[in-house]
Amino acid sequence: MNVFNGFFTGIGAYGEAAGILFSRKFWWFWLFPVVILLLLFIGGNVLVSWGGDSLYHVVESKIAAWVQGISWLQWADRAAGILIKVVLRILYFFLFVAFGGYVVLIVMSPVYSWLSERTEAHLTGKEYPFSMKQLLWEVFRGILVALRNLFFQLFISVVLFFCSFIPLAGLLVPCVIFFFSAYFYGFSFVDYVIERKKFNVRESVRYVNKNAGLVTGIGSVFALSLMIPWASIVVCSFVSLWSVVAATVAINRAEEKRQNGQVVRG
Repeated sequence: MNVFNGFFTGIGAYGEAAGILFSRKFWWFWLFPVVILLLLFIGGNVLVSWGGDSLYHVVESKIAAWVQGISWLQWADRAAGILIKVVLRILYFFLFVAFGGYVVLIVMSPVYSWLSERTEAHLTGKEYPFSMKQLLWEVFRGILVALRNLFFQLFISVVLFFCSFIPLAGLLVPCVIFFFSAYFYGFSFVDYVIERKKFNVRESVRYVNKNAGLVTGIGSVFALSLMIPWASIVVCSFVSLWSVVAATVAINRAEEKRQNGQVVRG
């Protein structure tokens, strides 16, 4: 299939994926994002509060020593400490806004690996015996692929940002960034499936590039969920489960067609 057919095939896989994910055997996977989001937000707030308090006391004592004896600057130490707390909160918020998609992909990688495996067993009837060593490897590889994709996505986004200053070309840049982002997100979801075929990362890259349309279609739904104002992290955490199942469905269906003599090129 060509790139466009592959793209719509990737999106179409979400229909079958929804039926699987809402079935009796899989519905409880929806509980994982709830637990992980609570841990992320609580842990993040505790870390920011602890870091803010530590810096607050350091800065307050330093500035207090500098302004000692200057009556009209006695307020500066406390004001600087409060400002640091506020800045840390803002940075924490923007970290989730800017990199929230990859934060979710990295933190939930153990869930994705298990969910993809269970989905493939559901589709093919092939059971995968549990192995802690294999699970840890799949999690490590998932994190490695996510970080690789984050690096390339950031690099391409920076290049495209400068291209946006070119007349007319700037109008297309947001669309191009969206599809590049969808491609890299799709890569992360698809890799959980093709890793079980014993592909190394380089072979996975070749496979994904060969099926770029399919991969981009899979990643586009997740990319859209990240565009929801204020609630993107919460929404994408749940959508990511759907994307993992859709990726597993799409790759297995593509392999079935290939085995039936149809060459899949998306």
